[in-house]
Amino acid sequence: KGKSHQTSSPSTKAALSSPSGSSVPRGALGTIGRLMKLGRVRNIVVVAGAGISTASGIPDFRTPGTGLYANLAKYDIPYPEAIFNIDYFSDNPHPFFSLAKELYPGHHRPNYVHYFIRMLHQKGLLLRMYTQNIDGLEKLCGIPDDKLVEAHGSFATAACHLCYTPYPAEEAK
Repeated sequence: KGKSHQTSSPSTKAALSSPSGSSVPRGALGTIGRLMKLGRVRNIVVVAGAGISTASGIPDFRTPGTGLYANLAKYDIPYPEAIFNIDYFSDNPHPFFSLAKELYPGHHRPNYVHYFIRMLHQKGLLLRMYTQNIDGLEKLCGIPDDKLVEAHGSFATAACHLCYTPYPAEEAK
């Protein structure tokens, strides 16, 4: 239909190279795949959140009806975010520990998104992965520590929030 057969569109080039952190336009993944095959993409930085683990059965936070925040009534907390509030935790740690036990790794497996990111690493294209997730699925699928930044920590480590004494993850479990 008169469309150009260019390797990439100007908007895709801008999104791929933009230092401002622009996201890739919808529908550009095919173009990115072609650019990868041509060897024109390298030093990929992945920034991930809860959405990549939903296909593994882990809820995101805000989806109405199914998100984590929508299902916290059983913990009798004043507002959904209180479960992660350090002041609330200091007064009442039980809701947090109950939720952490439910979410503890071992029940979920990495999905196609995690394995795609691992493939980027295996092909030497992954510069770094920043994740907000604490589920450990990135490590489980094989993203090495030197490529992974777990912005909110993970279940792999634990420490006292008052004195910062580290504890083995198994003991915290």
